[in-house]
Amino acid sequence: MTATSLLFRMPAPAVSPVSVRPVGPEDAQTLLRLAQAHARASGDVATAWTDLLEFNEALFEAPVRAWAWLAFVGDEAVGHAVATVGFSLRARGYCLHLDVLHARDEWAHDAGGALFDQVRAMARRLGCVQLQWHGPRDGGSRFDAFDVRQDGVRHVLSFA
Repeated sequence: MTATSLLFRMPAPAVSPVSVRPVGPEDAQTLLRLAQAHARASGDVATAWTDLLEFNEALFEAPVRAWAWLAFVGDEAVGHAVATVGFSLRARGYCLHLDVLHARDEWAHDAGGALFDQVRAMARRLGCVQLQWHGPRDGGSRFDAFDVRQDGVRHVLSFA
């Protein structure tokens, strides 16, 4: 068997229908709608935003203090991620804190992975020494379980 014959036996790589893009001001309502739906589905009290001043300042006005991304399948938003920069004295540098990463269950793998890749890339672009997030103690990999606020553990991905 030659390398050429093996090449023709290899299945074509699957192309994900998920695309991810940074949130712009025109996407603010979509991001808020997804966040509200996620909060309701998780049993958290979904408080409606009445004053969007801090939201808009953090995401869209210099100096930017928060970054957000939306995952799409076609024209439909199926997931979102939000992160902020902090400082770690222990790590001696800036870290990007992943506040939320959520994708609808049927897109959790593809959209969740694509969103996480964008967050990790932003941490590197910003020169952060770590990416941090909170998750459940039981070793689960879901980023979006609201109950981990009471019983969670901090996860750290170092870049050094």
